[in-house]
Amino acid sequence: MPPACLPIPPSLHGETLLLGDDGLTILAAAADEAARCPLCGWRAARVHSRYARTVADLPWATLAVRLRVRVRRFFCDNDACPRKIFAERLPGVAQESAQRTNRQRDSLTAIAFALGGEAGARLAATLGMPVSPDTLLRLIRGAPERELPTPAVLGVDDWAIHRGLTYGTILVDLERHRPVDLLPDRSSDSLAAWLRAHPGIEIIARDRAGAYAEGARDGAPDATQVADRWHLVDNLADALEDLFRSKGACLAAAAGALSAQATCNEESNTPAPVASDEVYQGKRRHPQPQLARARQEAAAEAGVARRRAKYEQVRALHSKGATNAAIARTVGIGHRTVYRYLRQDPPARKRRSDFGQRRVITPFEPYLLRRWAEGCRTATVLWREIRAQGFAYSLTNVQRFVAEPRREGPPPTGKPRTALTKPHGPPPRQVAALVLRRPERRADEECAYLAQLRATDAAMTAATDLAADFLGMLRRREGDRLPAWLDRAEASGIDDLARFARKLRSDLAAVQAGLTLRHSNGQTEGQVGRLKLVKRAGYGRAKVDLLRKRVLARS
Repeated sequence: MPPACLPIPPSLHGETLLLGDDGLTILAAAADEAARCPLCGWRAARVHSRYARTVADLPWATLAVRLRVRVRRFFCDNDACPRKIFAERLPGVAQESAQRTNRQRDSLTAIAFALGGEAGARLAATLGMPVSPDTLLRLIRGAPERELPTPAVLGVDDWAIHRGLTYGTILVDLERHRPVDLLPDRSSDSLAAWLRAHPGIEIIARDRAGAYAEGARDGAPDATQVADRWHLVDNLADALEDLFRSKGACLAAAAGALSAQATCNEESNTPAPVASDEVYQGKRRHPQPQLARARQEAAAEAGVARRRAKYEQVRALHSKGATNAAIARTVGIGHRTVYRYLRQDPPARKRRSDFGQRRVITPFEPYLLRRWAEGCRTATVLWREIRAQGFAYSLTNVQRFVAEPRREGPPPTGKPRTALTKPHGPPPRQVAALVLRRPERRADEECAYLAQLRATDAAMTAATDLAADFLGMLRRREGDRLPAWLDRAEASGIDDLARFARKLRSDLAAVQAGLTLRHSNGQTEGQVGRLKLVKRAGYGRAKVDLLRKRVLARS
């Protein structure tokens, strides 16, 4: 007789424990002397026969466990019952005809929801519950549906079932930060049908897609639609990019003016000119290595001083009897750092033999620059010449070195060129991003470039002013100023911004709500990212019904 403390279901009493190579087998039987007919509920006591039923149970310390239950068949003495013989059930232990106990099924279901089929099967086998991936997916599909409350603020966005081919729709409760449903497509009809089945939604945050706008109008006409602010800024960036792409001459002129201004400043601040072969060392070389070395030395010494001060503070607190946890909280460092400071000597400066990373071609750079200035522009010829001088590396090193001067030539100021000072100017998308950036986050060179750009053309001035006004309206939630801004954009004479304004006017109520209310679709985008993780972890077994069950289970 096994001890009573073993975790055997209370409706059974254990008889024998059998330990074998394939795990542990518990021989058990039902504790009640009688049973009730599952059809009519008649209590029966006459035994017809017996048979053994084996079900898998939770493992014990990764040891597979099986319950071999001696099940009895009874006569049903109710003359009105069509069933004359029945087998006793195992209530609270296993379902009818099940091959595993309820508690093992619940554990496998939890594993399936967390990891899916393939990964869940590997973990279950490690824990002593071998199961196939298909069985875990069947457990997910067989799990009961969860009833989630209808949200007051709903976020709507699409997600890729097959990227570029088919898309679905995710619905998110923006107040509780959890998904409420997945739809198998992104049509207006499916969204409208879902909204009609879930009345009570007050606010719907969405992107600029027309299908979602139409579905929200049809399914919840009384709800307030909110256009997502990030998509508004992205649409403005597209309009500015189209404008700047048609103004390539202005971008190049602003870059040239900025480069000339930098040259004048350099000449006025530099007492003596420096030879070009000493100044231009490519993008990977600092134009003034001595100053850079001095700054690095000062920063390194400051870091060592800070670490030594914390080291002394740790030692002082430890000598007073303070615990390591209290020392970590007081000094503001991690527990491992406290242990290291108590074991090791005071922090010391790491000495390096040379500043920065030394390239194999560095000793030959002056010769290559001199030959380049003399007119030799073939990398193969240059490589052969320095190979005769002892260079033992491949031609690729020389090709990479001469790529920059071949593309643009040594900069006149002695500093590496940036995207804002290149002869052809920066890319249109970069200029659009620069216009949309907050003024306090722009570098001095970026501010100077924008000033030069505004001076090149009146359309550039008007476009940057309109963009800055729109961004200020968005950041300060001043949606009441939107109609006046749309009138200015349409009357500006800039086709790209006028087209952008007309698109906003076609969705005026939602855009104005997006510029006024605090709600946005950022939370929905985050849930789409989590959905992608669950989908990719499915190893190709991630149909919409499975994804819906797993995503909603995490809610």
